[in-house]
Amino acid sequence: MKKALLPLAAMTMLLASCDTSTKDSYQTISYPEYNLIVDNQDPTAPAQASYGGYSIKFNISKNCIDLTANDIIVNNQKYSFETDTMHLQTQSFKSELAGNTFNYLFSKRGIAGTGSPASNISGKLVWNLMPNSSNLLSPNYSITFGQRLDLSYTLNDRYSVQTFWPAALYKGMTTSSASGISHTYENSDYLTQIDFEKKTASVYVYNAVLSANQAPNFPKVIRFENIPVVFTHEGFSLESAAPKTTVLGKKDNVVTMVDSVGFAATDFYLNLTSSDLNDVMISYKLDGKSVSFRGCSILKAGM
Repeated sequence: MKKALLPLAAMTMLLASCDTSTKDSYQTISYPEYNLIVDNQDPTAPAQASYGGYSIKFNISKNCIDLTANDIIVNNQKYSFETDTMHLQTQSFKSELAGNTFNYLFSKRGIAGTGSPASNISGKLVWNLMPNSSNLLSPNYSITFGQRLDLSYTLNDRYSVQTFWPAALYKGMTTSSASGISHTYENSDYLTQIDFEKKTASVYVYNAVLSANQAPNFPKVIRFENIPVVFTHEGFSLESAAPKTTVLGKKDNVVTMVDSVGFAATDFYLNLTSSDLNDVMISYKLDGKSVSFRGCSILKAGM
């Protein structure tokens, strides 16, 4: 069943704080995000990733917003800023997953606000994909939607900042090949869990189908673990020649992830391929097959 998404004002009313001192009505909503930070002055400096808190105050009556950012950490220094008021626009599109819906867009060229270290704000409120179950070991889930802040800006006239989520669910197309025979499949999802403090990641694969004659007992959940996070100047990737591979099974009559004897992955690589960091490309070798996946973590036209 397709899920119709409600306008932001209706969907977030329980989170709203109302200002009754004026005729205008307001909502204030927090958006926790990670930030990818690129140094535009030092081409040898690797990119950084750090958590930051954003808050948007919506003036519903006038269809505009004010944005506040707190504790944006760059080189162990914290930045905070507020923007001038920005007008909201809508971007309508049709999705296979959700039917007719829209994103909110806003922007501010130049300095974001008086005395602000931020400039050239470009933002969008997007619908990110989520499993409806908090149990990461369950392959039996449906897709639901959350709302997150897709934001880019320049900080301190030096750093490019782009928000993203290190824990993201991706839907897309998987292609596997072996001995010159290829197989494509659309209903396998990937979920990332990236720990930037430890600089390691896990990636879950749900309901993979790697061949037309796949055995019925093929694992419904595959997990690649202890994948190093590799930073370059432009961003980061996940790379491992031999990630620890576990599969959904039973141990002592308990459903859990177990060692995959004779079923280990090699040559794992994950790269975010779009400037908004919502599109992904994943490749690896498993069970004698070369596997590649391209997907997206937010609703887009046609998805």
